[in-house]
Amino acid sequence: MSEKILSVSVAAYNLGEMIEDNLKSFCDSDVIDDVEILVINDGSTDDTAERAEKYAKKYPKSIKVITQKNAGPGATVNNGIKNATGKYFRMVDGDDWVNPKDFTKLVKKLKKIDVDVVFANYTPFHQRKQKYYPTIKTDMTPNEVFDFSDYEYHWSPPLRMHHTIFRTEIMKKHVKLDKGFYTDAEYMFFPTPYLKKAIYFDLDIYQYRVGMPGQSTSPEKLRKNRVNHRIILDKMLDFYEDIEDQLQPNVNYYLARQITGLIINHLDILLLIHDENMTQDIKTLYTDIEKTHPKIYEVLKKDIKSRIVAGSNYLLTRPLSFYLRERYKHI
Repeated sequence: MSEKILSVSVAAYNLGEMIEDNLKSFCDSDVIDDVEILVINDGSTDDTAERAEKYAKKYPKSIKVITQKNAGPGATVNNGIKNATGKYFRMVDGDDWVNPKDFTKLVKKLKKIDVDVVFANYTPFHQRKQKYYPTIKTDMTPNEVFDFSDYEYHWSPPLRMHHTIFRTEIMKKHVKLDKGFYTDAEYMFFPTPYLKKAIYFDLDIYQYRVGMPGQSTSPEKLRKNRVNHRIILDKMLDFYEDIEDQLQPNVNYYLARQITGLIINHLDILLLIHDENMTQDIKTLYTDIEKTHPKIYEVLKKDIKSRIVAGSNYLLTRPLSFYLRERYKHI
């Protein structure tokens, strides 16, 4: 492959025709020659690899299929980072896609800048309802390079993987994800201390498919991957503890909010499981955080769910669990 401005790591496992939707969106752009698409086939047992190979044969300078033994989403991203040659790097899940028109504009802009992180917009699409939701933007000023350490993170809207492109060099030096689920959280967290220059483009790039059975965000997968979720949370907490004294205030707060977001996700998992140990498990989670990471706990207390749970001395966990489970029925 010739020199590329952007490497895109596409995680692919038993996607069938959805992998073609993904790859077609890149090929429909006018900048296919400026990007490399690394389809990391995670041991698919259907025709995902064969479908992807059709595109690799048609665009041999831009699309490459890399097959590995089934190892999980994190391993696909690690493999993508390892093989990336572009100046910038991003993840795109194989069941998602990009907006070709704005993707073309983005790639042309990437060729004119030199930053560590690039943010753009994304739009959720509900598969079952066949409906687009409003585009998720950021609160940043578009088209202006800024110091990431000056950015005041307000968590509304939260920055997600779907917004974000990193300098590949940073990913290769500092990022190796857990092999399991929750790659998004690690992807957004571990490069952060090494970011200097940033920019935001008001372009709708990532098209995020939601409302599918079996997604990592579905209640069933959340329950199944509870242990892995806690492993990732503890890994992030340990990393933060090692570096928090070296961080600029805004970056420190950004990482703390990323961690508290994951803690709230873990609270949701425990509330959705709704077993006989639920209340005690939640109490243990919060008391452990308060004891071992008091600064994180201070940020955590600002969250409304945390105030309800801890503020009621954990007496409201079961009503909150009922509310959450009813809400998930309609997602």
